Amino acid sequence: MKKINLIILTLIFLTFGCSKQKMESDSLLIGDWGKIEIDQNDDFHRLPIFRPFGISFSEKEIELYNGFVQIKRDSISGKRINDYKGLYTSYNIRKESIFIKDPFSQNWEFKWTINQISKDTLVLERSDSTFIKLKKIKPNENINFDQIVFSRSGCFGSCPIIDISINKNGEVYFQGERYVSPLGFYKSKIDSTQISQIFSKFGRANIDSLSNGYTIGRPDNESVTTTFIKNGQILKTIDDYGRAGPKELIWAYVPIENLYTHIDLDSLAFDEPFYPKLHYYAFEKDSLILRLDKSESFYLWTELQKSKTSNSDFKPLYSMGFGENFTYWGSDPNEKRKHKYQIEKIESDGRKFKFYFKDQDSKTYDLGYNFIEKNFKDSDFKEKTKYD
Repeated sequence: MKKINLIILTLIFLTFGCSKQKMESDSLLIGDWGKIEIDQNDDFHRLPIFRPFGISFSEKEIELYNGFVQIKRDSISGKRINDYKGLYTSYNIRKESIFIKDPFSQNWEFKWTINQISKDTLVLERSDSTFIKLKKIKPNENINFDQIVFSRSGCFGSCPIIDISINKNGEVYFQGERYVSPLGFYKSKIDSTQISQIFSKFGRANIDSLSNGYTIGRPDNESVTTTFIKNGQILKTIDDYGRAGPKELIWAYVPIENLYTHIDLDSLAFDEPFYPKLHYYAFEKDSLILRLDKSESFYLWTELQKSKTSNSDFKPLYSMGFGENFTYWGSDPNEKRKHKYQIEKIESDGRKFKFYFKDQDSKTYDLGYNFIEKNFKDSDFKEKTKYD
């Protein structure tokens, strides 16, 4: 009898010990993790360019920082389509193995085995016996902006060309210019959850500490420009050629650049106000020029979109030209988009913008403030070159 009781107690002890150990392992897993060694091994559905690997675990969901994305081809047009299923899915742990609910098939699939875990280190083993070593990330959000304007320039290839503006109230402006569907200008509204997700991602990137520009040492890549605004004033614009920025910035791109694929979009007129294809606004004064980045140019367009029309005269200080998109190499990306009017010139004093059209009445927009004085310095104007 004593021997039987001893066996039962041993089994209870072993069961409790294993259960306790599993609970501790699961608890340690909760949090944010970034890959330590960066290599070219992507997990999940491989993307056409390398992206730093990172994941986060809550009690019920796993977040993949690069998102769940598959590149597909339209069966009729043959055009490339990004099938984006968001950042989150369900997961569970079975005997130190992590299973996720695949957002595409909706089937439960094995992803990794927990090879090693501590409070600050996680080693995951793939089915091919290779390892991913990660360290715990301590999120430190710094959100001192209330609007984000994000632009992709296109590349030598089929990189999407888009512009998207989002403010803290959830107002969205979007332009699809090439290799996306839909093409054209649109307006939308998103909820507080979507706003928080996008803003917190950039908040974790801590934009104050980032450089104004990043570049990768190879040609034919796209430029990603992101402009951050506070109370209607540009705080900072980051020009990232080839996605060479830090991993936190790359992760922040994912939800904003895919937002248009899963929200309702209301179409806007192409020429209200006039916005040139494959070009950006530029302010010219005598021999000097202020070239706006793509995201800055689209920000000005959104401000003109919200402005009032005016019939009053003003003294022009600047003529506006159009800087070319030199990072895109290809044919006209939107041949079906025909401008309603042929533009002749644009004049501005920084606050009012007068658009002159061929065989059509001019139109003046009044921002109610001076865009140049609010966002730029005299030193931002540069001498013109032969390319201007």
